[in-house]
Amino acid sequence: MSARIAQSHASCQLELLALRSLELADRVATGEIAFLDAVDLAYEAALWAGLVEAVGDDIVQATLAAAFANAKRPA
Repeated sequence: MSARIAQSHASCQLELLALRSLELADRVATGEIAFLDAVDLAYEAALWAGLVEAVGDDIVQATLAAAFANAKRPA
């Protein structure tokens, strides 16, 4: 795989991680899933997909932090 294709693939994976993490954050807000479980699930998915290796742990962590920043736990 050329470097440009690999970069494009990683970019798409990162965008998908962000979208799915936002969905998980919504589920946290409704009480369907615990906050830490949701974050762990998202990070494990990034590991499994090879995204952490492709873009680095810092970028994955920043993506998750942004997605879960406004996740409000049910009162």
